[in-house]
Amino acid sequence: MFSVERYLNEYVRVLSHIDPGAIERLSQLLLNAWRNNRTVFCCGNGGSAASACHVAADLTKLTTPARGRRLRVVALTESIASISAIANDISYDDIFVEQLRTYAAPNDVLVAFSTSGRSPNVLRAVEYANTIAAVTVAVTGQEGVVLRGLAQHTVSLHSTSVQQVEDATMVIGHLLCLRTKELIAHESIEVPFRQRAAVLSDLRAPDRSAM
Repeated sequence: MFSVERYLNEYVRVLSHIDPGAIERLSQLLLNAWRNNRTVFCCGNGGSAASACHVAADLTKLTTPARGRRLRVVALTESIASISAIANDISYDDIFVEQLRTYAAPNDVLVAFSTSGRSPNVLRAVEYANTIAAVTVAVTGQEGVVLRGLAQHTVSLHSTSVQQVEDATMVIGHLLCLRTKELIAHESIEVPFRQRAAVLSDLRAPDRSAM
């Protein structure tokens, strides 16, 4: 029999196992993508497709600095025209990889969401991203062994419950968004400050050309 109390207690346990260090490492990857004007791609199926859209929207909006360029984020789950055309003409397993073949470049970032870690279209996307020297990240459940084996970086959620993994995935997404926002905001301030300091230093330096 389903128990609300048990579900909530188990969910708290899942959250308690999230590794803050992993969140920091992934946020630094996203910061590096922003620094180098690279694109972040998100993908997933079902609830994970909704998570991919949600995280992409938050990363686009929440991380916007007061000045300068923005983090460029694309959800591969958004275009029903592209998805249905690829699924109809090629294969549903290729709905993400075919989009990556068009848009992805080396040092871009692919964030793959999958509760099971076995979705063929997600696995193909990660495999392809690895071949073009993109950075691959997986957010998956306890059973996501295959996806963890392919991705270069992983946040693994300690649950076999699809619902709890999907719930916790959005916590991961919000943590990444908030930490990346902070990192970008700090660097947006620090870099112009260092540039101004360098200019002032040059102006104050004695002109030795006439000596």
